[in-house]
Amino acid sequence: MKNVTITLAAVLVLMVTSSVVQAAGDQWVTDFEAAKASAKAGGKYLLVDFTGSDWCGWCVKLKKEVFDQDHFKKEAPKNFILVELDFPKRTKLDPKLTAQNRKLSQEYGVRGFPTILLMDADGKVFGKTGYQAGGPEKYIVHLKEMVEAKKAFDKLIAQADKAKGIEKAKLLDKALGSAPAVVRKSRTDLAEIIIELDKDDKAGLKTKYAAQAA
Repeated sequence: MKNVTITLAAVLVLMVTSSVVQAAGDQWVTDFEAAKASAKAGGKYLLVDFTGSDWCGWCVKLKKEVFDQDHFKKEAPKNFILVELDFPKRTKLDPKLTAQNRKLSQEYGVRGFPTILLMDADGKVFGKTGYQAGGPEKYIVHLKEMVEAKKAFDKLIAQADKAKGIEKAKLLDKALGSAPAVVRKSRTDLAEIIIELDKDDKAGLKTKYAAQAA
């Protein structure tokens, strides 16, 4: 009887230990502000998954085919803090979490699921995607391409910061021209700078960006 008791105790300890390890191994976080702080401290980006975990078929498919695969679990955290913002219909979330997720979906203009936004540590979006066929390897390549596009954009912005007048306006125009739509939409501040730098419209940039704003 004593041996049976010891055996049962050992099994319970093993079960508890396994659950703790599994929880510790969960790479997704739900606190957006904490995720930004972690990204800033670790020199990483944010991968934010707006999902409907218990009703959205494409969300479930993306999780199963990509996010739950070992290759993604190994490679993605090298560059990203993974953030899940869930909008379930059957599962009940903590009210504070629900409020946070709704607020962020409105702030970032999310209308469909899954929506995957890549952001810097300040929460500025530089990439947008969703379900992509091809498994985790292809998805990681897809993410890396968006990161490289951000680096190229940042390089042009850095060059523009050192320039003046029309030359600066042209570099900013080049940066925006090479950026994805989600970046162009969010960086209206750069369009305003271009218009001011080319206020006489000698380079035709004032007309170009004024038309876009209209």
